[in-house]
Amino acid sequence: MNLSLLRVLRTVIRADSDPARQALFGNLMRSRRSVRFVYRLHERLSGGWTAAFLVSCYGLAAFLAVAAPRNRRARVVALAVHENARYQVSRIIAWIGASDCDWVRIRKWGRESFLSVAPKNDSRPHFLMSAAAALRAHRGMAQGLRITRAIDRRHGFLVACRTAAAMAWYARARAVLGVHRPGAVLVSSDSNPEEIGFVAAARALAIPQVFVSHAYPTPYAPPLDFTLSILEGAAAVEAHRRKGPIRGDVLLAGIDGESAPMDVSRFARPTPVVGVFTPKAIAWPTLAGVIDDCRRQFGAGRIVIRWHPSMLERPRLAGVLDDVAGVVESPRDASLVETARQCDWVVADENSNVHLPVLKLGIPTIAVRRLGLYPDSRSDLYGFIAAGVVFAANARLSDVEPAALTAFFSECWEARFREYDASYLRPAEVIGGEVRGAIARLVEPRVGGACHT
Repeated sequence: MNLSLLRVLRTVIRADSDPARQALFGNLMRSRRSVRFVYRLHERLSGGWTAAFLVSCYGLAAFLAVAAPRNRRARVVALAVHENARYQVSRIIAWIGASDCDWVRIRKWGRESFLSVAPKNDSRPHFLMSAAAALRAHRGMAQGLRITRAIDRRHGFLVACRTAAAMAWYARARAVLGVHRPGAVLVSSDSNPEEIGFVAAARALAIPQVFVSHAYPTPYAPPLDFTLSILEGAAAVEAHRRKGPIRGDVLLAGIDGESAPMDVSRFARPTPVVGVFTPKAIAWPTLAGVIDDCRRQFGAGRIVIRWHPSMLERPRLAGVLDDVAGVVESPRDASLVETARQCDWVVADENSNVHLPVLKLGIPTIAVRRLGLYPDSRSDLYGFIAAGVVFAANARLSDVEPAALTAFFSECWEARFREYDASYLRPAEVIGGEVRGAIARLVEPRVGGACHT
């Protein structure tokens, strides 16, 4: 196995063995019957070769689902699997120019996965070119099955499936990028198997890699290793540096969205509109308690619920609340900014990255413990509370003192927040120009550049 792929597998094992990821998987199993069925089938097979083969089918499905970008002249090829990541990648593409970029396509059943790989001026049938690439990728199938079995027996179903997907993405990306040869690849995750398999393939082909952050580093985030990393602010740089040496260049582009000075007077508004922005996996009793506190303690006239865009289960307010009067669910296609602007202030989980873009709008937020299904060992996952950039309720909103809130957001707030958002109160066009220039220098025609494995 080559070094690039070994590093990918180590990253996936570490990330998906973490208690936070395991808790999310538990929520996924409870909410999806199909996942429960496959998991129970896997458990019956007891970690043998048949169980490894079942897990490998997950990787094969990932392999078949990957299709090359349509625009073969695109200088930047992007990949983002989850909605929050796609949003950040789209932000960078808007600055670069859509005509210079294209996306790796993912098809549910792999209908187009064997199409559009051959160069446009190649007269050979595309299917034959792609089939040859598939055969090359499957030469190591026996080794891949052995690796999958070893990981499955040691780390379990979730980690085995995710590593199988990472190997599949690496193999397929080598085939696609080997023909396409873009000037750079662009991703917004440093631990998801799809993105890191894709990036590892680009690195093996000596293609520059650009990373744009969509969330602050977690305890399981690997050291930064990209040609160019686009981060939010100095605090993010320090957080990544604590993981290990940062390789490549770093550019601070801040958090997306408009800036506004913090408006502490919002807490004093009568019958306020309070936003409750939920995490990916929700602790429903805590959510009910938060809504009750908003009504009783703060006299909320309206409560706006924003469901997480990658939520793992269906919303079920009616089964949780006895009284839904005044509770409004924001449309799923509404942006975070559109929803936040309806609110006087916002409540979110202590482990939510959503605090920062809301605070940037000058709208105060309060962090609540155990709104998400995270273990206590992963409390304050991003360190926002410890760093004094997000205000935390002690146990419930009813414990919050308005005077403490006012003091928190009044004392050197702008300087504190700039550590987390280098673009705070700066013109967006200036930031965009800096990003555009940095990527343009990467994708200019390069001479030489030997491939390595």
